[in-house]
Amino acid sequence: MKKKKQTTTKTVETAVKEIVETPTATKPKSNTNGIGNLNKGFKKKTKKPSIYQLIHNGGKDKKGKTIYPVIYMIKAEDIIYDPEKDINRKIRYIPGEPSVFEDEQKKDAKVKAPITFSSGLLFVDRTNPSLKKYLDLCNLNQSNPDRDKSTRPAFKLLTPEIDAQKKLEKSLLELDAVKVALEMPLDKMIGYAKVLGVNVSKSTDEIRYDMKVLAEKDPKSFIDGMDDPMTELKETLMRACQYNIISIGRSTANWIQGDKTPIITHVPLGVKGIDHMAQYCISKKGESTLDHIKLMLSKFN
Repeated sequence: MKKKKQTTTKTVETAVKEIVETPTATKPKSNTNGIGNLNKGFKKKTKKPSIYQLIHNGGKDKKGKTIYPVIYMIKAEDIIYDPEKDINRKIRYIPGEPSVFEDEQKKDAKVKAPITFSSGLLFVDRTNPSLKKYLDLCNLNQSNPDRDKSTRPAFKLLTPEIDAQKKLEKSLLELDAVKVALEMPLDKMIGYAKVLGVNVSKSTDEIRYDMKVLAEKDPKSFIDGMDDPMTELKETLMRACQYNIISIGRSTANWIQGDKTPIITHVPLGVKGIDHMAQYCISKKGESTLDHIKLMLSKFN
């Protein structure tokens, strides 16, 4: 009875992980006249290949793995913007040519074949600098800051170490924001919650939970907003509304003077009333209005 030959299939995620995590092999120490000891601490690291990944895919399979086409080809010539010379230049990937710029290549050099991605990935070894240069410069590369934005990107350069660092920084910022939301003094939390549009007619725990959710959703904006002078100004205006000093609607902001409600300012279409009123109060035209509001509020302290 013949034994079946075992085969293994690597997914895109597995392949990338192996490239990133596989340690660089080190050469055995040399004991010749002690020379090997002189080189200790100066081991040369082998540069890992650059990994490019397709952006567009076929969704997920039943196991949750991303589906990519088995073969995907891109053109090996393009017209790009050269920031160093501030001109548009034609680039071509031609194996054997030292440069990717057409005006620096042999006149009889011709593009032989398109560039091929296999199962969503293209690994470019350090021994093929021309291909890496072309991929980094072409407009199909989403990671190229100088790419033509009118061209739909097809792939991106994977940067596992940088991406991991960014995710870690984001997680730490999120933890800080959540901590602030959970430990914020009650009076300050209520005021900030009003500015953020949180319903404060609920229990303290429910309000604090809503603030925690907002902190997790956008930690940077949540933390920055606490120290923003506009936040304090909006809290002041909302207190003025609470004590019936002013009213802020969708179309106007008004004084409340008994039965009379003279208009302070008209709210532009599509702008929140509180946002417009805050901007109005920091303008020269609204300085006296803000001073009067603060004076009226001082009577309730």
